[in-house]
Amino acid sequence: MLKCKALSKKFEHILFDNLDIFLEPGEILAIIGPSGCGKTTLLRCICGLEELDSGYIELNGEEITNLKVEERGIGMIFQKPVLYPHLSVSGNLALASKNKHSEALTEVGLSGFEERSVHKLSGGEGQRVALARALLANPKVLLLDEPFSALDNKLSLKLISDVRKLLKKRNCPSILVTHNYKEAELFSDRIIDISLIEN
Repeated sequence: MLKCKALSKKFEHILFDNLDIFLEPGEILAIIGPSGCGKTTLLRCICGLEELDSGYIELNGEEITNLKVEERGIGMIFQKPVLYPHLSVSGNLALASKNKHSEALTEVGLSGFEERSVHKLSGGEGQRVALARALLANPKVLLLDEPFSALDNKLSLKLISDVRKLLKKRNCPSILVTHNYKEAELFSDRIIDISLIEN
């Protein structure tokens, strides 16, 4: 279980203050709100890419607030897939694990893509590779920062359905941030509108 208690962060203005988030095992939570309301910053704080001003984060009973990114056991997928163009698909997956690339690609619907050049991947295929890499690291929680927003509507709906099924099959708790309510509704079990939380 992920437990975020009294999280606070501000830059020029307060993004969120005294924010509580609880994520049950296998639960998929969507956090919605307009651009600039702090959704991405919240994810970056949870995974350790940004420091909180105050509050604490607990994962499966262990406080992880001050742990390094790589020690938290939290995976993150970004709006655009972060793939290294000089490496093949398998080369990118090797950054997470040296083994089980075929199984990981089959799981995300890309069987046989091991030696494919990253340059030859479509947007949706790139996101599937990013997902396979994230899941190869066996994260305790997966964070998704608007990974469907750059795709056309038909492809986005397909990927939303596929990724949700995969996360549920793995019982992997996840948080999606998006400005798209329909996307949040299709993907998640529960929705929080961060812009409606009083700071």
